[in-house]
Amino acid sequence: MSPKAAGKKPAPPPPEPEEEDYDEEEDYEEDEPGDAGEEEDDFVELDLERTLTWTGNAVQVQPGGEFRMPLIVPNPSVLAIQFEVDNGNDIEFSLTFKDDNEEESSLLVEPVRVTDREGQLDIDTTGVCEIVWSNAYAWVSSKTLSYQLQLAPKIDMLKKKWRTSIISAASDFRIMAAVTSAEQVDSMMKNLKTRKAKLQETVSGSREKTAQAQLRHETYMGHVSRLEEEVQAAKAHADGAAAELAALHKEAADAERTLLKLQALRNIDQGLTSNMLDTLQACDEPLELLFEAYAGSMYEQPQEDEEDDEAPPTSIDRAEVLHLLQDFEIIGRGEPPEVICGVFTGCGQQLTLRDFKRCIARFAIGLEDEKEPDQKAADGEEALRDLLLTVPDRVEQVKLTSLDVQRRYKVLQAADLLDQIVGDEEEEEEEEPAPSGKA
Repeated sequence: MSPKAAGKKPAPPPPEPEEEDYDEEEDYEEDEPGDAGEEEDDFVELDLERTLTWTGNAVQVQPGGEFRMPLIVPNPSVLAIQFEVDNGNDIEFSLTFKDDNEEESSLLVEPVRVTDREGQLDIDTTGVCEIVWSNAYAWVSSKTLSYQLQLAPKIDMLKKKWRTSIISAASDFRIMAAVTSAEQVDSMMKNLKTRKAKLQETVSGSREKTAQAQLRHETYMGHVSRLEEEVQAAKAHADGAAAELAALHKEAADAERTLLKLQALRNIDQGLTSNMLDTLQACDEPLELLFEAYAGSMYEQPQEDEEDDEAPPTSIDRAEVLHLLQDFEIIGRGEPPEVICGVFTGCGQQLTLRDFKRCIARFAIGLEDEKEPDQKAADGEEALRDLLLTVPDRVEQVKLTSLDVQRRYKVLQAADLLDQIVGDEEEEEEEEPAPSGKA
């Protein structure tokens, strides 16, 4: 809906053939009552307490310029406009309105040159009203403008009548409710004796019913207590059975894994590759030094002649091999791992130098199978080299308290040789450039 003018609205002055006179004022045309298609306005009162006022004094409008005053209209309102130009000068006045429900603004007052104006504009919707005072036609002289604008929201008479009706209906309801309550009180006063007798019968009868209900309640609560005790006992038995079942499952799984490991240990020699045998052959000297250092360190070997005291040992005890592995923290000093059974398979209590070397290779394979998949070596050769490098890596931290000076010296020699042989091979592999696709 577009705003409609009430009271006065500007109209363009009649044209004159020779000389234009823009000092004349024309009042806003009043709407004639009873126009076709125009409905009766429900807004008849203004909310003066919410009226907004804009005032401007001595506003300069430069030659060729203009002064715009946009006004936001949040509610249906009446806009009162009053302005005048000093010294009787004229200025071009126009007014546009942009409805919130429409995309384009409409021109309500066409541009007209006047010296002053006073009137009202009836706006029955919300939007933005823009007043423009233009001095674009003047080349030299500026105009001094004074204005006062008042925007008064209209009161919705339909809503006011509706509220009045509701208040009146609520008041009538209160009166009728009071009358009805008074009639009910009179009826209750007349039947007071009868009601007292019925209430006494209800009280006397309720005592017996209360006693019976209390007895039933206590009986059922006893049943509930016994059932709760049985449920708690059953839950305890169920929890115990569940724990026992989980333990049995774990025991069976552990036994199955151990059985598979023991079966795999029988074929541990299948993991010995030619590369591992080459590595063992390259490390003959340091392995022989370790063999001599630990052979006889725990158990003295019998000698046939005293002249053979300086002869190298020919065998080493299983316990001495385990002592070597424990000194360098390859295995713990507690219960030995299952892999040890496969390491010593086919060997006696006393191991020769060849058996000692083979057991070292077997232990590298078996120990690798015990690791997590993301920690395993790429192949058996790498696992063997990692095991052999444990000796030079940890020789400075371990305390060989059970070995004499000569045996310790042999261990140090073996560590240096292993570092030179195995360590240098790894460095050469790391420094070896990757094959390039270009010639």
